[in-house]
Amino acid sequence: MPSEYNGLAAFGEDEGTLWMEPGSQPLPLGELQKTNKSWLKALKKRLRKRPLIWFVDDECANRNWFVENHRLHFALLTLSSRQHVAAALQAGTFCDAVVTDIFFPAKLPTNNEQAGRLLRIYDEILASPVSDLPRVWASWRNEWSLDGFDIARDVFDYAARRKECIPVLLFSRKATLLLGTGDWFMNPSSAVENTHWMLEKLDPSETGESARRAASIQRDRINAVLRYRQQSAQWWKKLLGRLSIGWGPVRYSLR
Repeated sequence: MPSEYNGLAAFGEDEGTLWMEPGSQPLPLGELQKTNKSWLKALKKRLRKRPLIWFVDDECANRNWFVENHRLHFALLTLSSRQHVAAALQAGTFCDAVVTDIFFPAKLPTNNEQAGRLLRIYDEILASPVSDLPRVWASWRNEWSLDGFDIARDVFDYAARRKECIPVLLFSRKATLLLGTGDWFMNPSSAVENTHWMLEKLDPSETGESARRAASIQRDRINAVLRYRQQSAQWWKKLLGRLSIGWGPVRYSLR
């Protein structure tokens, strides 16, 4: 992890930041809401029919890497916690798909010592043989929470109330290494069916061909779930999309 993201700086809070085309300035979602009476219309205008992907991760470096590698292709909303996702959903913020980390701090660190301790899980993973990884997770279970699974449930429940489908991609380096069968996301099964896996998560300091390759695979996965979302829409919403009628943000105009 780059030195500028060591310690407390690694866990900078993000209540919701909008990222559009490269070269444009990031915009806090709260600022858009406060300065525009019809902020959803203002957001829709900014999107320019590009799909809006929410990216949820507690670590700044991961959010910055994702923005750097994907803002050319999608509009992005970055958030750092389940709490901020819930607030954005409650506000009715547009969303075409959610990409979320699984592991979040059980308690957000308040100083460099606490943050440094949380980040030591990566060192233990690297230093442990595969056979010892269940023991590693057992020792860290109280300090890390599987909030990504709860985010998947929250998004599914929100979309179901609106008679929509918002796919969720679970994005984690640690999950397949650490979690045992008792830890996995199971209930409700309808929410499980709405999740997809994105395992191409690199150390955020990774650049060059490895980063480009991972980002390309990630985009393929995101585009696939966007097609899934479009195909699952009700017939009249599909018709609106084909006619390019502006019902909703990009929800019914994806092609």
